[in-house]
Parts: sequence; C-alpha cells; structure tokens
Amino acid sequence: MAEKDIDKLLSLTDSKYRLSVVVAKRAVQLRSGAPSVLSSDVRAKTRNLVTQSMRELATGKLKVGQDMMDEDRFQQDYQRQRQAQLQAQLNAERDRERD
Repeated sequence: MAEKDIDKLLSLTDSKYRLSVVVAKRAVQLRSGAPSVLSSDVRAKTRNLVTQSMRELATGKLKVGQDMMDEDRFQQDYQRQRQAQLQAQLNAERDRERD
C-alpha cells in the first residue's frame, strides 16, 4: 500500500518529513480510539495503524490539517475517558469488597 500510493501522499504535503509526522499523529489517534474514516472491510485487511493512517489520507476523506481531531480536544477527551475507566474499576473493586 505505501509504495503504491506514496506519490499521491507526498503531493498532499510539502515534504516527506511532514507526511511522516502527519501519518504518525493519525496512527496515535487511531490507537487511542479515534474513529476511522475507512470502511470496516478495508480496516480488517490490516492491523497496522500506520498503514491505516496512510490509507485514510490516500482516500481523500482526510486532509492534512483538516478533518483531523484537534490535538488539545483529543487529549482532553482521552483523559476524561481514561478517568472514567479508572473510576469504574475502583467502583467495581469497592463493590466486590462489600460483598
């Protein structure tokens, strides 16, 4: 995939270095639970998040600098979600201790 569409991906940015940063940031977002713009059958073909990020950019559904989650908002959402998970685990442990 990467070799096939690399020219298209490079045309989306001003340098290969910026492309690598954009793809890496998107892969981190996907790993953290951000919704993918790819269909489920395309996502099922690979588990590699970097490849999925590159495929998202190649589809044209995601643009560099647009339609990507705001980093600050993403981090805040992630922190809230993580705190809720930890609180749920703590509550479950407390309930088990009471029984």
